[in-house]
Amino acid sequence: MAKRPPTFQPKATPIRPKITPTGQAGNGKPAPRLMPILIGGGLLYVTATYVSMVVFKSKTDTEKQQDEHHHHGLPTHSSSVTPGSYDTNPVWEKLARNYDKEIGSDEFVMGIGLMRRWLVGQAKGDVLEASTGTGRNFEYYKPDQVTSATFTDKSESMLSEAKSKFEQYKTKFQARFEQINVDAQPTQKYDTVVDTFGLCSCGDPEEALISLARACKPNEESRILLLEHGRSHYDWLNRILDSNVDKHVMRWGCWWNRDLMGLFEREKVKQHIEIVKVYRWHLGTTCYIVAKPRTPHKEQEK
Repeated sequence: MAKRPPTFQPKATPIRPKITPTGQAGNGKPAPRLMPILIGGGLLYVTATYVSMVVFKSKTDTEKQQDEHHHHGLPTHSSSVTPGSYDTNPVWEKLARNYDKEIGSDEFVMGIGLMRRWLVGQAKGDVLEASTGTGRNFEYYKPDQVTSATFTDKSESMLSEAKSKFEQYKTKFQARFEQINVDAQPTQKYDTVVDTFGLCSCGDPEEALISLARACKPNEESRILLLEHGRSHYDWLNRILDSNVDKHVMRWGCWWNRDLMGLFEREKVKQHIEIVKVYRWHLGTTCYIVAKPRTPHKEQEK
C-alpha cells in the first residue's frame, strides 16, 4: 500500500497581546490619571456646595429672622447688632433642643464630622472643652487617652442637651459639667483644651483665647485644639459674610465673619499662645488649629 505523503503543519506562533505602557492609552497618548480627577472633582463639589449653602443660608436667615421679629413685635432692622451690644445667649437657649437637627446635614456635607474626629482624637490627659454646646464632640474622644473631662458652656439649655447626650458615654470616661462663659478665668489646669466653633459666638474672642491658654498646664506637652470658622481667603466671599452677619448672628448666635487667624497676630494673644500647625478649608473659612500655651520661661525670653 502506498504511503500517504505527510501533511504540512505550520508551526504555531504564540499570540502576544500588545502591552500598553503604564500611563498611556491604546493610541499611545498618555491616559488621564483617575485619582487626581476624582480628588479635584470632590474638592470642586464641596466648594460649590459650601458657597451655595452660604448664599442660601444668608437669604433664608434674613427671611426667617425678619418673620420672627415681626411676629414678636420686635424691630426687623439690625443696625445696633454688635458683639458689645448683642447677647447671643438667648439665641442659643432657643436653638438648643433642635440644634443637632438644624446643622447635622450641613456638617455632614462639609465634612465637619471628619475634622472633629481628627482634632478631638488628639485630646489626652485632663481635658477641658469650652463652648461644649450640645456635645457634638463626645463620640470623638478616645477614652483610653482621657483621664478626666470638664465640659463647659454659657448656655444652660445647650449644656442640658449635652448632659443628656453624655449618658451613653458615661461609662467610657469621667466627666463633669459647668455653666460658665468661655472667657471665664480657669480654676484648674488641663493637659488639653478643646474649643470647636465657640470663638465665633463669644463676646470677646481675644480674651477667650487667652483664657483657653491660661487653662493649660504650663508645659511643652499641653495643647489647645481649635476648630473654628471666620473670614475667607477671598474678598468676594467676605463681602457676603459681612453683608449678612447681623441677620446670621440673630438667627444662629454666630459672628461668622471674624478674622480668626488675625487674632493670633495680636500682641496680647501672642504673649500667651503659639500655633503649632494650622489647616484651612472651605475657601479659608474653616480653621483647624493646634496650638500650645507659651510657658513662663518662653514669655520671659520674649
